[in-house]
Amino acid sequence: MINDPMIALAKLDSLLNECLAQPIISLRDLETPYSQYDNANFVPAPGDIAYIGEVLHQRDDQLIDISYQLSIVQSALWKLEALQTHLEESASHVRRSTISLKALTSPIRRIPPEVLGEIFYHCLPTAPIYVTPRDVESPMVLTQVCRHWRAVAMATPRLWTSITLHVGRATSEVYRSMCEAWLGRAKSLLLAMRVLNDLESPDPVTQEHIVSWLQPLLMRCHDFWWHGPALNPLLDSGNISSTITHTVSPTPYLNRLRVTSHRGRTYTVCVPGPAPYLHTAFLQCPTLHISSLDRISLPWSQLTELTLHFSLVNSTVLFQLLSLCTSLNLLNVSCVLHTLNADPIHHRTLKRFELRVIRHGLDAVLGALTAPALEELDIGFVSRGGDQWPHDEFVDFVKRSGSTLRRLTVRQNWGVTRHLMEYSTLAPGMTVTMR
Repeated sequence: MINDPMIALAKLDSLLNECLAQPIISLRDLETPYSQYDNANFVPAPGDIAYIGEVLHQRDDQLIDISYQLSIVQSALWKLEALQTHLEESASHVRRSTISLKALTSPIRRIPPEVLGEIFYHCLPTAPIYVTPRDVESPMVLTQVCRHWRAVAMATPRLWTSITLHVGRATSEVYRSMCEAWLGRAKSLLLAMRVLNDLESPDPVTQEHIVSWLQPLLMRCHDFWWHGPALNPLLDSGNISSTITHTVSPTPYLNRLRVTSHRGRTYTVCVPGPAPYLHTAFLQCPTLHISSLDRISLPWSQLTELTLHFSLVNSTVLFQLLSLCTSLNLLNVSCVLHTLNADPIHHRTLKRFELRVIRHGLDAVLGALTAPALEELDIGFVSRGGDQWPHDEFVDFVKRSGSTLRRLTVRQNWGVTRHLMEYSTLAPGMTVTMR
């Protein structure tokens, strides 16, 4: 009796080779003296019939023998298929055991929890940075891998400092509890929070309830983005249908403020309390025309980055901003409409200036501004070819500011191309890009 399966299979393979070595019965082996009459009208004699009968008897014996062999082969095939199934199942079990053993020795098991938490942090989405809680995205998906990963993720506060909140869903206690649990894992770290106000005309009780829930969260933010209609008194509003008024609650840790909306005829943003760390502001409402800064109150002198995107911005507003924002490094404004000429403005810190202009708005800006620290100037014209390139004003601007300008980008105005040779002499280190 053979006990070793390998020996048995080897013997089986040898027997199969012997069987396959047996010659195949060919048609030539079955030829008789009468094969030539297959397609002829031949009438056998009595002696021929007796001979043919003996041949037929031999053929019957051959068919019986071959049928018996086929039955043995069929039985062997069934057994081989069953054996194949058993072997495949055994191989699957061995593979699972191999994977399990390899997992035990995987280097990731030896990564300290604090390093694993750092890796998890780099798995967070980067665009946008405000995480929307979903089971299929980080950090939630990391908690579903294994108990160890879940424990590490839950104990890593930085994974839970960013969130997108929907005001419309905040009417549900279940949703608020989920958000509070999420932000609770951030412990004492500062938050990056985006609030999407998708709630249409809330009743006073609901509004007060949501505001009381949001206010303590806002106090913990270093990065805050409000999108949509204002919410009284968190983002105090008058008549929302006609006025957008945002009064941001005291935010002692706020570093970056973003307020965007898509409707209203006036726009008001106010930071009434101290915000000593506020350095970046982004204000946008593409349906509004800003003619003054009376309704926008920010700690202008401490801002280093400022973006204003509106349907129109009077040049008077731009000049006022340049006068108030004495620490700006980056200014992005669109679309500037020339209204009144301004007194000369000397800005010492501005390094990058992005400007979208309409109706000769660039002439007045270049004529009034001196920016000795400016390195990049990006100018876009709203209408292609609608305004002439202010060559004289640009030359005077560069001469007044010095030769620090390194990059000039001009969009939708090819009039600058005829002056490229002169500009290469005016500012030898400057690169000009046309788009």
